[in-house]
Amino acid sequence: MEPLMHLIESLRPYHGAVLAFVVALAVGLVGRWMRRPPPPGLAAGVGALAGWLFTFGLPTASPRQLPERLPLLLLALVAVTPLLGRVARRWRWLGLPLAVLCAIGVGWWMSGAPLILPDLRRAALPLAGIAAAALLLALLAREAWAAPVATGVLLLGFMGAALRGPHMLLGGALFAAALGASLVLPGRSGSGPNAALANLPVAGTLAALAALPVIARGSGPDWAAGLSPLLALAVGAPLGASVSRRLGAPLGALLAGVASALLAFFMR
Repeated sequence: MEPLMHLIESLRPYHGAVLAFVVALAVGLVGRWMRRPPPPGLAAGVGALAGWLFTFGLPTASPRQLPERLPLLLLALVAVTPLLGRVARRWRWLGLPLAVLCAIGVGWWMSGAPLILPDLRRAALPLAGIAAAALLLALLAREAWAAPVATGVLLLGFMGAALRGPHMLLGGALFAAALGASLVLPGRSGSGPNAALANLPVAGTLAALAALPVIARGSGPDWAAGLSPLLALAVGAPLGASVSRRLGAPLGALLAGVASALLAFFMR
């Protein structure tokens, strides 16, 4: 019993990641057993949310720090995107507008949730950047490997940029949840706006998490780390696929993301 307690204690800084992996895996397995498998993005979102809430709790007041915005954001995406997905399956033409609307909501929340026009003007640049990143990541995360690779390279980027504190814990739980969901759920989420809606719980949260150091400090290493998921899926994956049809895309994505993380390390 004592060795087990020592093992649990050794995992304590990252217990949220362990829980996120287990919950995402369980959601996927239960969905498959019931013959109603959830989208991988939703299962991973539920897992990451469980890990984050276990580690940080749910803020009950207006968030004062940027990391405090993430649990509430993920909670909203996990709750809203399945409902919007049902609407988009019935009226397919609504898929893209709903995905864009959710992405804008991610950018609006992470840029300070401005409610008046002067504040909205000041927040326009981060709002547009985060929204565009969230939508692009959701559209690109079509294969089972995409979410684990994108979240993994962001975690490596945080390590390269020597970011500590909540960045590592948040990124670790999101990566673990994406990995757990990818192990048991279908290998391809499809393409197009409807699939983007299903991917938004992870893609939107990933874009928001990647933007944290850029908004807070904005140094060269922060930019290199924050851009690593986009470079992996938007640049590395297509280049790799042009070389090898079978394994080129995931290997290219991984190499591009690792290169961005190394750049963050050498720019410190």
